[in-house]
Amino acid sequence: MIRIFQQDETSVRKIRDIDSFRDTERTLWVDLQNPTRDEIQSVEDKFDVSFQSQQEQAEIESSSRYIEEDDYLIANTNFLIYSKEDGYVSKPVSFLLKDEQLFTYRNADLKSFADTVKRIKSKRTAFVDGGQIMIAIFESRIDADADLIEQISFEVKAINKQLDLDAKLDREMLLNINDYQELTMTIRESVVDKQRVISALIRSNGWFTPDEQAQLRTLIKDINSLIEHTNFIFERLEFLQDTFLGLVNLEQNQIVKLFTVLSLVLLPPTLIASIYGMNFDTMPELHWPYGYLYALVLMVVSTLLTLLYFRKKHWL
Repeated sequence: MIRIFQQDETSVRKIRDIDSFRDTERTLWVDLQNPTRDEIQSVEDKFDVSFQSQQEQAEIESSSRYIEEDDYLIANTNFLIYSKEDGYVSKPVSFLLKDEQLFTYRNADLKSFADTVKRIKSKRTAFVDGGQIMIAIFESRIDADADLIEQISFEVKAINKQLDLDAKLDREMLLNINDYQELTMTIRESVVDKQRVISALIRSNGWFTPDEQAQLRTLIKDINSLIEHTNFIFERLEFLQDTFLGLVNLEQNQIVKLFTVLSLVLLPPTLIASIYGMNFDTMPELHWPYGYLYALVLMVVSTLLTLLYFRKKHWL
């Protein structure tokens, strides 16, 4: 799908029919979402641009993430998207600036792009070049990342409240903590990738006006705060994981302690029963009429004395 946003005298209008499109000079933004090979070729021919392959867009080297030449600028980054099957995954997005026109290439339906389109349609923001639209997309994405980090922080607090001595320490809770750790690392990678791209945009030569440079520097400050917050969340999750494992060990120790005390409490009566269980003819109590009752009382008394001793030592 191709969407072309063109500046008219009073507003920005959207065009979908690339075949009948002729006036390219007033174009601000060309957005390619899940484009076919023919659509890509049509845009390249009409606007004299060249898009990178999907493999090149996904490269992680700095030289591939940001390319600046005299007549064009390419910035590749990753945007997070949620799916029911895979959870949050990163999708590559490629930005190309040429002659104050922005070209975007993506293979996912991204909310940041939809929000930017709404801003364009609302006419509350006057977009005069592609660079402003590019910054608006990054602003929307960073706001979304901030909202996601706040949501994770809130959910981690909820897990923290569940961890106490009476908590149900099951495998699901530990896996839940691990899932949040993985998600936090994924968000941090995405945010750091945008930090690298926007830092390169700030250092670019003449592609952005002073006001746009100020917006980019504000984005860097926001990104730095998000990175600090993700670091804090990750440290908190590690603390929760250590607390969980500590509570599990404490619970296991309590169980072992209980069995140990029971074993020691039953040791004296077991010893008495073993002694009087010996079948020697010379045992004086062997034919005693009260021997059985005497042995039972002796076992009960030895058990009670052992329990009283443990309680006095605060072992129970």
